[in-house]
Amino acid sequence: MLGRATTVLLAAAMFIGICALRELRPSAADTDEVLFVLPVALLALRFGLRGGSVGALLSVGIVLGWAFDHGVELSAAAYISRGVAFVLLGTLLGDFVDKRRTLEEELLRYYNTSLDLLATANLDGMITRANKAWERVLGHSLPAVRSRPFIEFVHPEDRQATMAEAAALTEGSRETIGFRNRCRTADGGYRWLEWNAHASPSEGTIHAVARDVSAQQQAEQQLADSAQLLEDKVAERTRELEAARAETLQRLALAAEYRDDETSEHTERVGAMAAQIAAQLGLDAEQVELVREAAPLHDVGKLAIPDTILLKPGRLTHPEYEVMKRHATLGSRLLSGSSSPVLQMAAVIAASHHERWDGTGYPAGLAGEAIPLVGRIVAVADAFDALTHDRPYKSLWPVEQSITEIRRAAGGQFDPRVVDAFLAVQAEPEPAPLFAEPQRPARTRTRTRRSGAPSPSARQPARQA
Repeated sequence: MLGRATTVLLAAAMFIGICALRELRPSAADTDEVLFVLPVALLALRFGLRGGSVGALLSVGIVLGWAFDHGVELSAAAYISRGVAFVLLGTLLGDFVDKRRTLEEELLRYYNTSLDLLATANLDGMITRANKAWERVLGHSLPAVRSRPFIEFVHPEDRQATMAEAAALTEGSRETIGFRNRCRTADGGYRWLEWNAHASPSEGTIHAVARDVSAQQQAEQQLADSAQLLEDKVAERTRELEAARAETLQRLALAAEYRDDETSEHTERVGAMAAQIAAQLGLDAEQVELVREAAPLHDVGKLAIPDTILLKPGRLTHPEYEVMKRHATLGSRLLSGSSSPVLQMAAVIAASHHERWDGTGYPAGLAGEAIPLVGRIVAVADAFDALTHDRPYKSLWPVEQSITEIRRAAGGQFDPRVVDAFLAVQAEPEPAPLFAEPQRPARTRTRTRRSGAPSPSARQPARQA
């Protein structure tokens, strides 16, 4: 912008030039009056309303003075029209300039007093304009901010993300909203800034506003750390509860097993075998693990069966057998109503592992696919373990003969598809140690073979009750 003195001198030169032109061309004096618009506009643009008014009065005075000196007779209307025209021009233009200047000063005041960092940059990443918040927040002087590419102020770890965001912004693919990075302060530290920005590729500029969110970032990080710590503690407590739950279930299963299996391994073997069969059938890992944990509870209902029946070495009478069969219903009732997926599955297994594929099982006489799959799986695993280990009412069978018996019962007692899965497990090159040829454990209980107990030539697997 021109200085005050320069503007006055230039306006004076224009007035003198126009007056000289009128002297040289008296016939075109009326036309030359239009040229007085130039000094009036110049004074108005530089000094606002005051300059416009002064310029207008000078123009009117010069025009009227020249007319008087040269004997030009002007009507009252001519005097008034010339005066009004120049005054309006100077007043309107000067008032516009004053209002615009006031608005610019207000905007500049807001610009410099803003708590946010405001900046205008070119597409090369050089800041061309910045407000005083840069000095307050980062400590850099405004000349220093404008002297280097902005990326040099960004933390090295944040530069790649910042350049990618700037590229997307200048390409016009999106506006920047809520982008965060760290910017270096004058003392060598860093502050977290959150950016909103808009690019004008046609103008070659980027307009951006940033806010210091260091305290918020720190609080969020502390909250995240606390949440992670809490999550870790919850996970640890969950693991402890899972371990306690698993131990409780194991002890519940053992409580029933100790009644008629002094080796206390039956439940573990049935759970492991059932899980292998389930995996062979294609159940997902979560379901397989549930089967592993739930299957050992299949005979928990035996806790309600009297020892005189459960441990009887001879053949059960019909009434005694009816009592024995109740353990399936009692076990299911004991396990039902829990929110635990393991106990829910265990209740289903307890109720259905004595059902038979041909519909002649108990307690509900279900047949085929109506029997829950987990019950069909445990039926095979339980029968195989009963065949290959001593029980109060029978002696163990050799593994191969037990496998043959399971295969023979497919389609009658057992689901053929489950039997196929069982046979596939047994055919694996290195079967699990739990299913190797069993060794008869030392027993303290004296038993006699139950009358009618199964032998290798028996037509049905051993009683599993």
